[in-house]
Amino acid sequence: MSKINHKSLSIALALTAVMAAPLAFAQDATPPEQTNPAEAATMNSAEPAGKSWAEIDLDQDGSISRDEAASVPSLSQVFDLADSDADGNLTAEEYRNYVAEAQGATEPTGDEQ
Repeated sequence: MSKINHKSLSIALALTAVMAAPLAFAQDATPPEQTNPAEAATMNSAEPAGKSWAEIDLDQDGSISRDEAASVPSLSQVFDLADSDADGNLTAEEYRNYVAEAQGATEPTGDEQ
């Protein structure tokens, strides 16, 4: 390779590296935040804190219907997932099981001390 070609090639490579460097620094390394439905249902700050099951269960039948759940947006978002028997009514037990499963919690077996 001649000296002129070698020099031109070196300049071209250096110029390419300089031009590409800002692109490497412009990339965002943090992944987008993903929302866990169970966390949204239990930790939505836009909803009044301390809204009890009885306050949501307007007909006081012990379970929450889809219409009653509509008053709590985060609950209505996960209603179908939490309603394990798909009867259109969410019991407190179904909701507890859903939250425990979604958060990866396990029930103690009694063998642990």
